[in-house]
Amino acid sequence: MRWAGVFALLLGVLAAVAGCGPVREPALEPAPGRSAREILAAHNARADAVEHVWARAHLTLNVPHPDESGKRDQFDLDGHLFLDKPHNLFLHGQVLGQDQFTLGMNAERFWLWVKPQVNTVWTGKRGGPGEERLILSPAILTAALGVCEISPSAGLRRRIDAYGSHAVLSEYQRNGGAPVRRIWFDRSARPARIDLFDPTGRQILMAELLKYKRVGETDVCVAYRMRVYGEVEEVDLVLRLNDVRLDKKPNPRIFEYRLPPGAAEKDLDRRPETP
Repeated sequence: MRWAGVFALLLGVLAAVAGCGPVREPALEPAPGRSAREILAAHNARADAVEHVWARAHLTLNVPHPDESGKRDQFDLDGHLFLDKPHNLFLHGQVLGQDQFTLGMNAERFWLWVKPQVNTVWTGKRGGPGEERLILSPAILTAALGVCEISPSAGLRRRIDAYGSHAVLSEYQRNGGAPVRRIWFDRSARPARIDLFDPTGRQILMAELLKYKRVGETDVCVAYRMRVYGEVEEVDLVLRLNDVRLDKKPNPRIFEYRLPPGAAEKDLDRRPETP
């Protein structure tokens, strides 16, 4: 597996993001049925019911080949997804029972560890400049899962419109009007698609929430398709969850940052790093 080239691409795409992908705006009409307040209340009630997640995960990563233009590489990994809101996330993937990578964060730090060929950890402080350099950072992945509450913000203006059978929430910066986030809600006020934008208003991620499953009394998405768009190429990620538990809190030690034996550490807050 060409992990060194692949993750050099993943670390470098963000700087070249140019808003490619689904940027054509749909024709919007006044939202029918539920009011904006009702939609947000229903979503927040569901999100509030998801305090933590314990799940087995299958991850498919499709990326441009690092050496051959027009060719793509695909990696299929099995592992787990652990979430303990609001700050803790851990996703790992294995091949033949051996860890190949981990992606994690806690309140202080984020990290990405890749073992094959490079055995390197890319890390930095939460909210620091390095977090913006890591494509599909743990914070972005958490936002794309659709389990975070939507709270009012003085720095944003908000509108909800209708597009077919979906209500569309759009959030914009008050100063300048650049988009920040857009969420498509289905008839049950569950996120069906989440778009995220960088501070300049350029789209950095689209997540499609494809399938929900009832876990206890709560609907939980168990199939995601995510896309990150660069100037020329795109990075695709498919995440499937099974054996999902909402009543099983992950061990807090899972979210502690540790440097694996023999691994090199690259601090993304100091300067852009490549493997």
